[in-house]
Amino acid sequence: MDRLPLTDIISIDEVCLDLDPHCRYALVIQDFYTGNPIDLLSTRRTNDTEPYFMAIPLEERARVRYLISDMYNPYINWVNRYFPNAVSVVDSFHVIQWITHKIDNHIRALIKHFKARDREAYITNGGIIDEHTYIPVSREVYLLQKYRWLILANNSSITYHTDLRMDSHLHCMMNTYDYEDCLFMIDPDLKELRDLKELYVQFNTRNAGKPMDARIEPDELIGKYLHCNQVMFRDFANLLIRNHDYIINSFVMVEKHGPGKIYSSRLSNGPIESLNRKAKDLKRLGRGYRNFEHFRTRFLYATRDNPVINAVTDYNPVSYFDMEN
Repeated sequence: MDRLPLTDIISIDEVCLDLDPHCRYALVIQDFYTGNPIDLLSTRRTNDTEPYFMAIPLEERARVRYLISDMYNPYINWVNRYFPNAVSVVDSFHVIQWITHKIDNHIRALIKHFKARDREAYITNGGIIDEHTYIPVSREVYLLQKYRWLILANNSSITYHTDLRMDSHLHCMMNTYDYEDCLFMIDPDLKELRDLKELYVQFNTRNAGKPMDARIEPDELIGKYLHCNQVMFRDFANLLIRNHDYIINSFVMVEKHGPGKIYSSRLSNGPIESLNRKAKDLKRLGRGYRNFEHFRTRFLYATRDNPVINAVTDYNPVSYFDMEN
């Protein structure tokens, strides 16, 4: 199947297919307006992507105005190499995902610490560790494992219940606020980490469709992060500085045509993440692909709205001959 023409807004992302040593991370190129895959490349390596894009006529590449991607530097630099009239857009989801991942790693380190403490206490009290040993889950490990979503989720998406319910592990009545307070008592840093994360989440939501306002506001936010006590947020501030213009471009809204209506949509890699899941599902349901071209054809055919398969139009019909008695 042929690639589709480039539009003025395209999204790019890699998907792990691991079909062979040459095709570990395939490159998905998507039309932002329709959600259709423009093409699927076997790799994101420069040795393969450069001849591919340079083979596309300059006139077509010059039509691209926005190139949406994550914070992978080679993708960001493609606007300078292949798309002369485009600007890079760093998807807001990946920015928030970066800091959420750092906080999650902090919580995982806490869980590991308390599990080691519980194991040591078990041995000190005369317990014997073997493959059948079960060490009871401590209060701290239980709360950090089951309720860390209260720290990681956007605060606006959490429904706080005030009614009390019996917690069978803690043997007491608890509501959402109680679980949150217990987490903060385990590690006071969790409250500061959650609050600092929420500052960016609120900024990201508040300025959707207002790129001019979004360009000014981050300076104060970056200043808070640079002078806070949390190393991960000082690193986050430096990330915001490095990708400032690309992040601001993500606040632009464009019109898209949906089922029977026109609606405004923020520049985002959300649609391509959904497309990546379809690629992984196709590989899983196929129970093993080893031929990339075969996989590419199946993927493009299954995910395009009106797929057209290349075929030979002039064919030799089968001739039938009457058998003489």
